[in-house]
Amino acid sequence: MRVLIAILVFIAAGAYWLILDGSTPKNADYEFPLAEMRGLIDAGDGPLPTALNVEIISTDEAPLLAAHAGFHFQPFQLAMTSLQVKGANGDGGGDIIIGGAMDKSLYELTKQSDNATFSDAGYRRMLDAMRASDATLITHEHIDHLGGIARAPDPAALAPHLMLSAPQISVMAAFAADDGLAAAYKNLAPADLSSPRLLAPGIAVAPTPGHSPGSQVFLVRTDNGEEYLLIGDIVWAMKNVEKAWGRPRVLQYMFFKGGEDRAQVQRQVRALHNLAAAEPALTLLPSHDKDWIDALIVDEKLGEKFQ
Repeated sequence: MRVLIAILVFIAAGAYWLILDGSTPKNADYEFPLAEMRGLIDAGDGPLPTALNVEIISTDEAPLLAAHAGFHFQPFQLAMTSLQVKGANGDGGGDIIIGGAMDKSLYELTKQSDNATFSDAGYRRMLDAMRASDATLITHEHIDHLGGIARAPDPAALAPHLMLSAPQISVMAAFAADDGLAAAYKNLAPADLSSPRLLAPGIAVAPTPGHSPGSQVFLVRTDNGEEYLLIGDIVWAMKNVEKAWGRPRVLQYMFFKGGEDRAQVQRQVRALHNLAAAEPALTLLPSHDKDWIDALIVDEKLGEKFQ
C-alpha cells in the first residue's frame, strides 16, 4: 500500500509540475526597458504613426490550458497575426510591418482544430504591405511569425524590406518549402537589434530573449497619444498577464524543443503583470489572443485589416 501511495504521489507531483504549475516569481526581478524606449521616441524627429492595424491571417482553437497552466478545458481562440504601424504620409512609405504569420501550406500542416480558418486575402494584403513598407520585422523566430515570410511567393521583392536579427535569420531555412530557402534570403545581412533602438518616429524595439533567443518587444506611440507594447509570445493569452501565471511546462517538451528559457519567461510574465497594474493606459498586445485583439478592434484601438 505504501508503495502504491508513493507511486500516486509521484504521478500527481509530476502532473502538477508538467501541466498545472504556471507560477511566476513573487518578487519581480525583470524590467522591460520602457524608459529607454520612450526616451528614444521622445528624442526622435518626424510625425508619429497615425494608426496600428492588425491583419488576422489565420485562426485556430485549443484548450485554454495550453496557454494558461491549470485545469482550463474551455476553448481558447488563437489568431496568427501581422501588425501594420501606419506612417504619417498614408501611402505605405513610413509603414513598419511586424509579424509574418504563416502561409497556407504551413497553416494546413500546423492547424489543431476543425474550426481553424485561413484568409487568402489577408495573406495577400500582408505581403503587399511588406513590399511597400520601410521595414518588416518579427517579434521572434517561430513558424507562426516567420513562416509566412520564409514561404512568400515573391522573396526577391520582400528581402530588401526585411530587418531580421541573426537568431531570426538562422532558422529561416527550417520553415522553407521542400525546394529549400529562396536565394534572395540566403545572404540577408542581420540587423543589429541587440539593444533598444528607434526604428522610425514613434516606434522602438528592444531585445527580450526568453521565449526564443531572438525575441523582442516593440513600443509604438501614435499621434493621438496611445501607447502599445507588442509582447509577441511572452504570453499567448492576456489571462496570463492578469493572473501572473504562465504556460504549462509540458509545452516546452512538445513544441519549443528546449529553445525557451522558462525561468526568464516567467520573470517577464510577472513583470508584465506589474506593468499592467502600474500603467493601465499602456495597451499590451500579445500576438495570439483573438478575443483580446477583437476587443481592441471594437474599442477602435486597433484598425481591422491593413490599409
